[in-house]
Amino acid sequence: MSCRISLLTAVIAFSMLNSTLQAGPFSVADPPKNLGAPVNSAGNDFAPTLGPDGSYMIFNSNRGGKYQDLFISHFKEGAWQAPRPLARLNSPYNDESPFLSFDGKILIFSSDRDGSYELPKDEQGNIKVSFDLYWSSLENGEWTVPERIPGEVNTASHEKAPSLSRDGKTLYYCVWPFGDITLATMMTAVYGDDGFRDTKPMPEPFNSGYRDLALIPAEDLGGFFFSSMRPDSLGQFDIYFVSYKNGTFGQPVNLGEKINSTENEIYLSRADQRYFITSNRQGGKGLFDLYSAFIFSQESSFETRAILFDFDKSVIKPQSHPYLEALVKFLKSHGDIGLEIIGHTDLHGTDDYNNKLSLDRADSVKKYLSGKGLDAARFRITGAGKTRPVVNRTGEGYDELNRRTEFRIIKSK
Repeated sequence: MSCRISLLTAVIAFSMLNSTLQAGPFSVADPPKNLGAPVNSAGNDFAPTLGPDGSYMIFNSNRGGKYQDLFISHFKEGAWQAPRPLARLNSPYNDESPFLSFDGKILIFSSDRDGSYELPKDEQGNIKVSFDLYWSSLENGEWTVPERIPGEVNTASHEKAPSLSRDGKTLYYCVWPFGDITLATMMTAVYGDDGFRDTKPMPEPFNSGYRDLALIPAEDLGGFFFSSMRPDSLGQFDIYFVSYKNGTFGQPVNLGEKINSTENEIYLSRADQRYFITSNRQGGKGLFDLYSAFIFSQESSFETRAILFDFDKSVIKPQSHPYLEALVKFLKSHGDIGLEIIGHTDLHGTDDYNNKLSLDRADSVKKYLSGKGLDAARFRITGAGKTRPVVNRTGEGYDELNRRTEFRIIKSK
């Protein structure tokens, strides 16, 4: 018999061992909303990771039985569709804590499938199987067969909760001895010619005895999100943000009571200002469910791919309205903020056509916002067309990254 313990099981056991907070620079319009059926189930639904444009998510769930599997759900016509298992990626055992690279081409996750490190049998004759990190690449619309990531990362201990830097060269993950999450250590490794090497613990303020887990890079915000049971947590695991500037970490900031609860909040993922978390707060469909919220920063400019338009037109699609309504709430609560609204297109078509289309779309966003009682003088518009691509390529996965609406904050004196 083999012994396999998922991250979710460890978190549940770990959290059982144990004032109003502001969310620092973040503004939360409304508390996280349970995604409901069909995404959430009576089982555990855990660790969402979003595609680059937010049109799909991958997460793990044990809705199908004893072990965790990876599932994918797409967002269409304003609703999350029924999740389907990623059969090529899943094994007969636990596959969990997935993370998509910035461009959506690499999926890295943790698994105790056959082929992972095995420890000697215990006194009951059970073989202890550790969790290792695996990855798969998206090729011609299909995920390749997962392989253990190369290099020095995988050991006889558990390696879990992986994430990657925007350029894919730095790996972040947690490691702990089999069966003892209290000894969890946040780690980094750097990718070279023969895999991820130069493994080392994260520096302070991490690994200071507060049970830090699930580090998620947020380079556009100048820092990282992670979960922790620090002294100022609202109850158990809370989600924090820590700034990172010029090679130095700031002090972790609790995201506050609009995001966190007296239960567990862990494993934040985001596509621009669309945030998704895992929580076992009251009112869910199972033990752990997936929740979403819109979160804005009043300190830095931002962009989104949540504002969708009819093809070759500047008409805003109805499924964009929840994002825009949250933006309205943010602007009404921050009267000193104005916005330059910049439209961006993909790289297809002529310069003149894309310049006009992007300007018309920016104007549609301005009209929507001013039509909700916001002073039109707070907004100015620009059409950047295809002059500032995120990725200088065309095709599926790249066009979606380049089509976006950018908001540059203009603060009144």
